[in-house]
Amino acid sequence: MMKITKIVNFTPGKKIQGFFLCIEKHIRKTKSGDLYIDLTLQDDSGRTIAKLWDMTDKYIDLFSKGDPVAVKGIPSTYQDELQLTISHISKADSDRYRKYGFNPNELIPSIEDSIDELEDRLRSVIKSIKSKHYKQLIKLVFSRYKSEILFLPGSISYHHPVRGGLLKHIVSCGELAMTVSNHYPELNRDLIICGALLHDIGKVRGMKDDLNFTSTDDGYFEGHIILGRDIVSEEVGKINDFPENDKFKIQHIILSHQGVPPKGSPIVPKFPEALLVHYIDELDGKIDMMKRSIKQDLDSGNWTDSRNYFRTELWKGK
Repeated sequence: MMKITKIVNFTPGKKIQGFFLCIEKHIRKTKSGDLYIDLTLQDDSGRTIAKLWDMTDKYIDLFSKGDPVAVKGIPSTYQDELQLTISHISKADSDRYRKYGFNPNELIPSIEDSIDELEDRLRSVIKSIKSKHYKQLIKLVFSRYKSEILFLPGSISYHHPVRGGLLKHIVSCGELAMTVSNHYPELNRDLIICGALLHDIGKVRGMKDDLNFTSTDDGYFEGHIILGRDIVSEEVGKINDFPENDKFKIQHIILSHQGVPPKGSPIVPKFPEALLVHYIDELDGKIDMMKRSIKQDLDSGNWTDSRNYFRTELWKGK
């Protein structure tokens, strides 16, 4: 078994060999017109930019975006950013590379939380709902899509972009809804919790659970917001005497949870419970993105660089 180096353990100037997932692949030209391959590689410890400068013609068709790859190279620092200069790369498969330590599951970052514990927390949130029809709706949806909820990411490239991220985001939003709704006793607590748990449910049809998380055709054509509205409509149809007004409210929360059309919502929140779910989703997603940006920054010192979602340096100190 060869010695495998994870991305988190890259040291500038020290040769590495390992297995990674090719997240991005682009053929580019240098200023002199020579071709090179510009890549983004991933394993379960992080991501890195990589370049293949030499013998591009030899390697250009050996692998594609989304493939697991076997790589040799030397990490270096360029403009304060770690990148890998590749000397060899080929598509990795289990038959050929298993004896060298290749494990596809080690190419996908996952949440650090226990799935069992998150499921227990989710059951506690659902149990707190007093409304019989809201509780029945949630149980129907979560039973039908359990496997997708447990393993899909919260998003492909924004918040919680790791296996199990969708479950973590749902649980976190549900618990936030329980807490925040206590501050507004005049609002419908059960509606807020139900909306928080179901706002992203369309992602179970909008994303694929494979090595390289991507959108399904439905995800590209319609998006998770419309898909989520449709899922609720389908499951409500299985419940006798589900109040029509409550159906419209849940659907509106899903349709408006991203706040404004430029962010993907076809409509803005039009009642307080919908507005509250929007901000709960926004809060949990942005906190995850900031924590992730800080954790993934490999530079020394107390501040990250500004190449992140927030476009500013972030404090890494304790």
